This record gives sequence, structure tokens and C-alpha cells, in this order.
Amino acid sequence: MTKRPRRLIPPLPPDATEEEIVHWVDTYEVVDRLKAGVSVVVEDHSDLDALLEQALAEANRAELQIPLSPVTKAILTRLAQERAMDVTTLARIWLVERLRQELKMG
Repeated sequence: MTKRPRRLIPPLPPDATEEEIVHWVDTYEVVDRLKAGVSVVVEDHSDLDALLEQALAEANRAELQIPLSPVTKAILTRLAQERAMDVTTLARIWLVERLRQELKMG
């Protein structure tokens, strides 16, 4: 059994752009990043819980563009119409619900 040579993984710069972050995450596997010590598992998300609660009270000023397949958008639109709400409102609600689930799971 031959050992795979250990790959040097540069840390992600704190001022990295969104594109640089995506490239870094796509380039280096999470297990390799953990072994190299450039990523860590965070168990306590209490600071994020507080931020999420604060965010719910704020106006929606930030934007996130998410490419979707036409079928996914059509399904989301139909589900929003059935609930008598705007499609972006439904997507935002689901995103916040999922964030809460992730924070609870640690």
C-alpha cells in the first residue's frame, strides 16, 4: 500500500472574494483541509444563533444570486403560489429554516 503524498493546502485569505472561496473549496477536499489544519470543525454555533435571530428582525438588503434549473424554479413558484406568497419569500423562509437546522446539528 503506497501512501499518497500529502498535498500542501494554503489557508484561505481572510479577504478572499466569493469566487476565490468557491475555487478553494472545490480544489481542496474537506478531509484534506482538516488534516492540514487549515479548516476546523466548529461545535458551538451560539454566536451564529444570535446573529440569525438578529437577521430575522432586519430588513432584507443583501442579495444572493442562486442559479436554478427552470424546473426547480417552476416547482418553487408553484409551491409559493399555493401558499399565497412570493417565490423569493418562500425561498428565504426555507433558507432560514435550514440554517436553524444546521446550527442545531452542529
